[in-house]
Amino acid sequence: MIHGSVVHDPTAAYDSVPLDRALHEQLVRTVLAWTPQDRTALRQADIDQATLQLTGYLRLLVREVRTELAALPQDPEVLARAGAERTRATLAETVRRLGAAPVRAHRGLGQTQSRARLVNALHAALDRARAAASAPVPAP
Repeated sequence: MIHGSVVHDPTAAYDSVPLDRALHEQLVRTVLAWTPQDRTALRQADIDQATLQLTGYLRLLVREVRTELAALPQDPEVLARAGAERTRATLAETVRRLGAAPVRAHRGLGQTQSRARLVNALHAALDRARAAASAPVPAP
């Protein structure tokens, strides 16, 4: 499921929308390239829109990572290969940050970049889970 588009969806009404990873990876690269010195060139509306888009995508990505992690065999070796404990910690931190009140320091740029870094972390977790799922399960 790596196609489709994502909208800001605080009510989770669009949970069945598939992920559009390439589009959001480009958005992440763009957001992470912004610097506080760019404040005069960046419009607040662009920062706000990027934050909303990344927030909606993160909610869908959390669902996708949880689904992949739950589908893994409960074999300790498979879970270790998937980095299950690290993934669970990343998921918990993502959910915590998504539930926190917005911070407007530097006109919200820091929060937007934080969300972009969370997208990178969850993409890595999703890749690990999928790789572990496709690897052969060790024989007892």
